[in-house]
Amino acid sequence: MIRRLASACSITLLLSVACNGDDTATSATDSDTTTTTTGGETTTDSDGTSATSGVPATSPTRYFLRIDDELPPDVVLEMDKDKALEIFGEAAAKDLVLIEVDSTQMLVNALTAIQSACGKTWENFNEDPKHNCTLTELGKSFGPDWKKTPEFALVRLLTMTPANAVVTGTSLEKMANTLAQINDPNLKFSKVLADTLGIAQNQPFISIDVLVAALKKTLLVSHPKVDNDEGVLSITLWDAVNDMQPLSDFYGPDGDHPGILYPDSGEPNANNPDQSPFKTKSNALTERFKMRVIAESNLRWVDGIDLGVGGGDMFVTDADSILSFDFLDPDKLVIEGVFGQEKEFCDPEGKNCEENLDYGKEPTIDMRFRIGENAQAIVPCTETPTCFDNYPEGWTDIEGNPLGLGPLGDNTVWHLSPWIMEYLVGYAALLSYGYDPPLEYDKCLVVDETVCDAGIWIGEPSGNENIPPDSYPFDPGPAGWSIFKAFDKSTPAPQYLWELLGEVAEVAIHDTNGDKITDIEPGEANPLFTLFGVGIGLTAEDMIAQIRPKMQEQADEVANVILGKYWKNNKKLDFYYRRPAEGGAPYLYFVAESDLRPSDDDPGVLAEYTYAKPGFFSCREMTDGCKVSATAIDGLADTSHEKYQLPEGESVLYVEDDAGKAYEVGFYVPSGPNPTEIVATIAAL
Repeated sequence: MIRRLASACSITLLLSVACNGDDTATSATDSDTTTTTTGGETTTDSDGTSATSGVPATSPTRYFLRIDDELPPDVVLEMDKDKALEIFGEAAAKDLVLIEVDSTQMLVNALTAIQSACGKTWENFNEDPKHNCTLTELGKSFGPDWKKTPEFALVRLLTMTPANAVVTGTSLEKMANTLAQINDPNLKFSKVLADTLGIAQNQPFISIDVLVAALKKTLLVSHPKVDNDEGVLSITLWDAVNDMQPLSDFYGPDGDHPGILYPDSGEPNANNPDQSPFKTKSNALTERFKMRVIAESNLRWVDGIDLGVGGGDMFVTDADSILSFDFLDPDKLVIEGVFGQEKEFCDPEGKNCEENLDYGKEPTIDMRFRIGENAQAIVPCTETPTCFDNYPEGWTDIEGNPLGLGPLGDNTVWHLSPWIMEYLVGYAALLSYGYDPPLEYDKCLVVDETVCDAGIWIGEPSGNENIPPDSYPFDPGPAGWSIFKAFDKSTPAPQYLWELLGEVAEVAIHDTNGDKITDIEPGEANPLFTLFGVGIGLTAEDMIAQIRPKMQEQADEVANVILGKYWKNNKKLDFYYRRPAEGGAPYLYFVAESDLRPSDDDPGVLAEYTYAKPGFFSCREMTDGCKVSATAIDGLADTSHEKYQLPEGESVLYVEDDAGKAYEVGFYVPSGPNPTEIVATIAAL
């Protein structure tokens, strides 16, 4: 017996379009010599004539239409990385998002590695941080002359504390020198800075956590491929099975944006003789990776008639999706071989087990990261009160209220693109001292009776009785607006504190040791870091916990990838015989637009629905008055198909195909409440 696709050929074979029903033995002519199909075997009467499909007989042709109540088997996919690519293909794999990575911890890991690249002695309360970049593999990558490299300059910036800060060459230099001449431990500049900023003397001006928040809001959010405001990065199936290498392209340079990741490079060549080969790579999916997916098929096989050709079969569905997935069920989505997932490794028989020393560890990624600077010097916005409103575009306070008027002044920091180093440093300083809450501080450092000879004022006056009321050298400003005074010495012009810290950072980037000799020329401080083994911030358990709901959100898309063109094997039926979705007695169904059928001209293209008179009629004229089918029938949910329940015994109906040709169809329905096989005799009019 010929078993149709959904029943006989496993749907797994349908994936490769390898299971095609053979319709050459599904019809036969029926005249003085009658050929019928029974159980897939063609028998011919005495004159030896038999019919073939493809060319309709001029005399009536008889077909058996059967109902197969056997449900199609589950679709079971077992994939390693190569098989996943084979099944999904590149385009679909790039569209299937597996996880959304909060970049926070990965950035923390990366910046912590950079901060520690030249040792950790900077954490001591010493003026000399005693950097030594030969202590780590990352530091060694800066080269033998590491003290004059952009990479070390950024390390210096990340490790700058009140204790080791060098303000030589900045607008704070004269105040620092003035306080040093007083020889008062309480006026040591490192202590004054720490007290002003509210941090310990060995604490970086900008913490890693704040710098990460700034990176997310600047470098990451401004990238064209990041479609959210939180710096969340999408990882697709394509990325995962290719060990994350595609991320360097997807999140690499894009238009004016220099990229979140620096592009991979190949072996040295004539154009780039000095380049070092590098490939972005993650160990997230190991060589042991396997994914097993089980889905219920919502396709149902039906037997029917293509009036101009003959008998055939096709797949139809009553569901919104052709496959039903439950990715949340651990038995229907099984993922193995993620780094750090298994406690032990065993052979296929579950024997000879070895402990997994990486169990519980988070997967890592090898990546390259670059920050570029502005070639021209940045000037602070100092005009009072205009510059009180100098903030980044769209800046809000902690409660979400708009603050400022956007970038003001000429050549000030907020006019830069958000991925430029000066903008990033300024933004991080703003988050540190101008956001939650904005810094307000005032202290008279040197008092001569009723005159404050030296002091620092940030924001509105506090009303401190120890500060002479008329001591402000300038009118005070809003929170974060800084005023410095040191006798008659020139001090920084009034400006926001974060812009002042940006100036200190810019000088330190180019003069890495504070000797007033430029180590790195303006425009060349563009550090490039090659980082190996950076934790991605998720364990195997975290990743799998994300993959399940994420794939469930995309279940329909997955179904369409796996069985999306199931209709390519459908015959172009005009009507078919089936049991309704609710069960019960079978009906004749006239095809509806929702029944997908291939075009006669191109089986890879859907046929257009061109029926002028869909439905079943009791008269040759096929007028509305003799229409016996209906789309709406009590007890049946389907309202898109013309349907008719045949009576027992013999009956005659009239139908028209999609070319407008009319046919007479005689039916024979055996007695009984559940006729699963009927006879249809077709004659063209």
